[in-house]
Amino acid sequence: MPKPTHPIRARLAAYARDDDGTGTVFSIFAVAMLLIIGGIAIDGSNFWRNQQQMQQTADVAAHAGVVELTMNGTQGAASAAATFVNNNMPSDLYGNLYADQNSDIVLVHYDENNNSISTSGTPNAVRVQLHRNSASGNPLRTIALRVSDLFLISEQTSLSNWNLSVTGVAALAVFKGCNSTDGIYAKDKVRLSSSNTFGSGYCLHSQDEIWMSQQNNFMANSGLSMPNLDSCGSKCTDGANPGSEAAAFERNLILPDINAHIQGAYDSFLGTGDPAIKDAFFSDKYIENSALNALKTVGIKTAGLQTGSVVNMTDAQFEELADVPEGLVYNVTCKSNGNPDSVRIEFGEEKQKPGKNGEKYFTPSQFSDVAIITNCGFEFLTATDIKSSVLISTRLASTHTITASSGASIGDLLGGCAVDEQTVVMGMSGMSVPADFAGSNVSFIVDNDIHLSASSSSSTINHSGVSFHASGSVEIAANHTFDSCATPPSGLIPTLKVIRHVIPS
Repeated sequence: MPKPTHPIRARLAAYARDDDGTGTVFSIFAVAMLLIIGGIAIDGSNFWRNQQQMQQTADVAAHAGVVELTMNGTQGAASAAATFVNNNMPSDLYGNLYADQNSDIVLVHYDENNNSISTSGTPNAVRVQLHRNSASGNPLRTIALRVSDLFLISEQTSLSNWNLSVTGVAALAVFKGCNSTDGIYAKDKVRLSSSNTFGSGYCLHSQDEIWMSQQNNFMANSGLSMPNLDSCGSKCTDGANPGSEAAAFERNLILPDINAHIQGAYDSFLGTGDPAIKDAFFSDKYIENSALNALKTVGIKTAGLQTGSVVNMTDAQFEELADVPEGLVYNVTCKSNGNPDSVRIEFGEEKQKPGKNGEKYFTPSQFSDVAIITNCGFEFLTATDIKSSVLISTRLASTHTITASSGASIGDLLGGCAVDEQTVVMGMSGMSVPADFAGSNVSFIVDNDIHLSASSSSSTINHSGVSFHASGSVEIAANHTFDSCATPPSGLIPTLKVIRHVIPS
């Protein structure tokens, strides 16, 4: 059966066959052309408006999905994206926008190096595709061009409907503006006293606010950021803190879950988690067999030990070591509930062995190339000098569990920036240390507050490549200079991330 002809089109065709209507046919043709030309302008603008609205909706929905992915994991990310699609373009007003919602809103892995997305790999991005076409059954109906289509004698063309399809991709990507090994990063407030200097490439960031006293100096290409610069008030001015105006910018960073980061490193060194962190740390380290005798003196068997082996011991055994052999993981256990001396490792402390005439000894104070994993706190006493090591404390307390005395130091005191000599200290409770404790090429990662006090004299303490990462606040007293090492962050150092809208190739 022949396809029925539109009644208006049928009448126009009959009218055109009439010999007396030649001029009229030409007029109709001219009208149709004028409608087409006008329709291109009218419907073209309508197409552009709908395309922009759909693109913005897809971008906002993808962003919402990544926020949910970052905050709460994968389970609700696609649902969060779909909610934002419906909030911005509800189906009762715009019709169906999906070919298949399950495949149009998906969690993907974004590879920054290749600018590509894949459904394999750990999800760190959300892709949202929206359609107004035959796939969604909801093509964009034209206005003027739809009328002009009626004047054409041939079968109906595609002028009545236009097809639209857009894609939005938001990804959790590494922030390139600052280096996580060179900076102060806090989820709560960063508080600075006066007379500190921040060199090129060194950054300060707070997800809350940065409060500064007077005369902190920011060199060219340093960074000073927070989500809202209004929080800095009059302190982010060159009159108050020279160089701060050029250094300041607004940024909402996605700071990592510090507790989960510490736990991941803890598990890696004990062999119960991802081995990548541990393997990277010990890749250039080794055991000197003759040094293992120190372990035997405290009752530790050394047969079969190799680089990266875990040595289980009590805090008393560790503190009695005359030397700490390199290339090993020391899993040190303290009593879970005891007096202060039994819930912390004291480095560089003079002690006396039990018994009436027990001999005196010093707890370990100088060592390198080891990992110490413990439920004890850390107390670093005078003459402590630790390099190229990882120290992780899971001790939970309402007081600071990482403390130090003036004269103790950790990191490179000569300002070195060697990648394989970086030191990392992690703690699940607060940290309070003197000005001269933090050397160079060292990172502090604390699931609480960090306090770095002022120098005991009027002299300035210099630090290169030192970073502070806190889930709480960071307080830096006066007379410090912070310079960057530009050392690439390892898996031990938290990664700074932002949500970016990307266009994968």
